[in-house]
Amino acid sequence: SVKQTLENSLDFQSPEEQEVLKEAVQAILQEEEQDMRWEGFQEKERPPWRPRRCKQNHEDLLERLVQRRMEEAQLDSSIEINSSLQQSIICKAKRLKEDLMKVATWVSSCYPEQENVCQLYATLYHKTFSARLREITENTLCDEDCVLLLQLVNEDYPKEVTKCLHKILEREETAWKEGELPQLRDQVYCCDQAIDVIQYAQKVLGDETKAQRITCQMRHFLTDYKAFHAKAMKSKQANTEAVLMVNLSCLIQCRDYITNKAHLFPEDVKTDCLSLLATMIKGSHYHFTSNMLKELKDLYRKVGSSEWLKDSEVVCEELLAKLDRHIQKFNNLDKMCCQELLGGMHKEFLAEYVRKMMKQKIKLSDKTQQQMAASSLCINSERIHTYFTAAGSNMDWLKDILPNLAGLLKLQDPNTIKLELAGLMKLYPDLSECHISAWLRLKGNLSPSNLKKILETITFSKDQLREMQDSLQFGKKNTTNINIK
Repeated sequence: SVKQTLENSLDFQSPEEQEVLKEAVQAILQEEEQDMRWEGFQEKERPPWRPRRCKQNHEDLLERLVQRRMEEAQLDSSIEINSSLQQSIICKAKRLKEDLMKVATWVSSCYPEQENVCQLYATLYHKTFSARLREITENTLCDEDCVLLLQLVNEDYPKEVTKCLHKILEREETAWKEGELPQLRDQVYCCDQAIDVIQYAQKVLGDETKAQRITCQMRHFLTDYKAFHAKAMKSKQANTEAVLMVNLSCLIQCRDYITNKAHLFPEDVKTDCLSLLATMIKGSHYHFTSNMLKELKDLYRKVGSSEWLKDSEVVCEELLAKLDRHIQKFNNLDKMCCQELLGGMHKEFLAEYVRKMMKQKIKLSDKTQQQMAASSLCINSERIHTYFTAAGSNMDWLKDILPNLAGLLKLQDPNTIKLELAGLMKLYPDLSECHISAWLRLKGNLSPSNLKKILETITFSKDQLREMQDSLQFGKKNTTNINIK
């Protein structure tokens, strides 16, 4: 029965038992959904068995389960402690730690994420354990018992959080080495145990201002996580891609949690944690993006060639078709993670497109050819932008890059080209003289003397702009960078 399954849920060990628990949870949630459908009806209009209140009964049952397990907690016989009070505290603290670890690493995957079952269990264990500690403190305690209580609150909880975090990391690394695929929840990769542990610790302390005693452990955890992450990126194991994807999701969740809960972290810890996370996220993005470029390498060779000039739309469609097959694997990433990753891939896809155009495999010898190429770039740009936006990228500013560069190809007067370039350099300050020279050399009718004058003017303008920015201490918030080295 559902009741029996829930009562035994913390003793389950096999995948089969885990499936039974998932089915029981699903049955409870379905009954709750049926209750909600009858909410607006009068009692006489409802079936006599509605509402069944299965969800509330579920929480009540879990509370009784927690109370029973804490009462039944037995001390390890190998531990020699004379004080019965100390025996009671230690065995209950041990049961609390073991059960919450089981919830975080086993039971939580049987519940939908929005149910936040880890927080529910943490609340119930905290309530039961703290009630017992309050009972104890109401009696006269010997010095030894007082020391134990103080140590439990001020030292043991932070140490236990460290152990919990590293057990989670060890479990993830072992699963990766053994070739296991990460868990899917509602067809999305999930890895939120680290945050569950921090939230649990915060709940145990009962006060956000005290949470900094716990959150300082996060820096050490992320340092070790970085070593595991680097090892995984170098691996050729079959499950590496999936593991890196779930890790990326976890990293972004941790980053957002620390950013949103900054007050829970000492300033130096927050800074170090965010720096570690940024490095790992950047590394993951680079891994997936460089793999994308390798897959598209052969097709990219056609960009800027005579074949491209003849039928650029076919070349562009071939690129996007192969890209589409490549990024299907990211369908199991959560929305925020997918948006950031595809935004970076969108940017690199365009940067590589521009690089290939700059290889000067073609010379646009006259105005007609230049206008034709410019038109092709604009059409390609729209198609690329539509594809990436539909896939999840939110980098809207990228839609103007190819059209802006295409505009240079259409211009014939050197002075007009200079003016247009001045505007582009403000928009894209990382455009170098080398980039500009390579792009303008596509114009076969631009004389070497005119090209030299344009580049001299541009170099002078860039120096002036740099001096002005330095003197006014301009930031980068009004500029856009796209690396096309």
